[in-house]
Order: sequence, then C-alpha cells, then structure tokens
Amino acid sequence: MQNSFCHPDGVALGLGGPLADIETVMSNLDMCRDAAREASITVAYTRQGYAPDYSDQGRSAAAYPISAALRAHGGVIRGTWDHAIVDALTPRDEDIVMDKTRLDAFLYTPMEAILRNAGIETLIIGGCVTNFCVETTVRSAWQRDFDVIVLEDGVAAYTPEMQARSLTTIAECAFAVVEPWHSALDRALASDAE
Repeated sequence: MQNSFCHPDGVALGLGGPLADIETVMSNLDMCRDAAREASITVAYTRQGYAPDYSDQGRSAAAYPISAALRAHGGVIRGTWDHAIVDALTPRDEDIVMDKTRLDAFLYTPMEAILRNAGIETLIIGGCVTNFCVETTVRSAWQRDFDVIVLEDGVAAYTPEMQARSLTTIAECAFAVVEPWHSALDRALASDAE
C-alpha cells in the first residue's frame, strides 16, 4: 500500500490507472491492522522498490511495458515519497517492513527467515495489486507451507474482473482461504489457540 500505487500523485498509479475501490480497501486494512495489533498479531509490510538506476529491477520486470515509463518518471525508488507506505497505514517501529524488488515478497528477501524465527505459521495477506504482488506472494507462501488467508475486502486490482479472476484462482487452487478481514482475524486467532 505504497504512495506510488495508491496515492493520486503516485507514479505507478498515474501510469497504470486507479485501483478499484482503493479507499475502501485502505480503510479495511487500517481496521484489520489495528485489530491485529490489539490481538498481539505481528504486522508486516512489504514495499516494492528499486535502486536509483533500476539495476536491481530484474529482466522480467524491465521488459514489462509500464516499467520503461516507471523508470522515465523515477517511480518507486527506495527512500522516496513514491516508495513509502501511504500515510493512512504508516508502520510502527515494532512492525516488520520488508523491501523487495520482485512481486514475490519472499524472493531475494529474508522474509521467510524472519517469519520462521518469530514462530509465525499463518499469514493474513492484504494489499495491492491483487493479481500481481498479492497473488505471487500468496503462491510463494503456500509453497513454503504457510497457512494463508487473503483478505477479499483488503486487496485491490485495477479492474473488478482482474480482482475476481485472481481471488477465484487463489481460492479454487487452495493457495489460500479468501474471506473478509474480520473473519480472517477470527480464523487466525482460532488456529493459534489450537
């Protein structure tokens, strides 16, 4: 939930267009995050970002048509406003903040080691873009034997059709349970108690 993708002045948003229902999604994530903290559930953020010369972007991403425009506009460079988490969802000092250079939050990051060391087995995932970073991370988490829950009301894609296809695939392939944020927290707390 970075400025680049969610804020009206964000570079990626300007290039790719607005995300469907993003204000509602941010509000739901805010409530979910606050409820998670009250329940002593660890909160983690991921941020897509690159070096100023985009040398760490990777060939696949660099070949994607929007990537050339992103580079031309200086988008999502680590440490910039465009790279930062939106103000409405600002992390706290105790939260995990993981920078990444790929759609997958586990690829080339210490995310798995951090989660394993904390004894975390269940992940509740929200964010954007559903059919890019969210779905890729969900599949990767599932491959690593995490229990995964996706917040159906806490993820956003560019179109309702993209959103529906991605969430349907995630659910039908059993990569994750897909449900509203309040149900997801109840499920996570119940599994932790078992």
